[in-house]
Amino acid sequence: MIMAKIPCSYYFLIIMLVFSAVEKAKGNLCTKIINPETPYSDLVDCRLNCYMGYNGVGKCLKTKVGRDPKCVCTYNC
Repeated sequence: MIMAKIPCSYYFLIIMLVFSAVEKAKGNLCTKIINPETPYSDLVDCRLNCYMGYNGVGKCLKTKVGRDPKCVCTYNC
């Protein structure tokens, strides 16, 4: 058994390296409403504008109940 020969501190070090790599891979995400005064009903147009302008993912969401949907873009800051 190889696992029994490796000290516990090495396992701790490996786990810490994995978690630090995962945190760096996540990055910082920002959210922006594209053209807030214009209602979006076309999801394809919203996604295309978000991808072309911010290299992000666009979604049509209602910011408040009863309001028109807005294009919300999520991208790496």
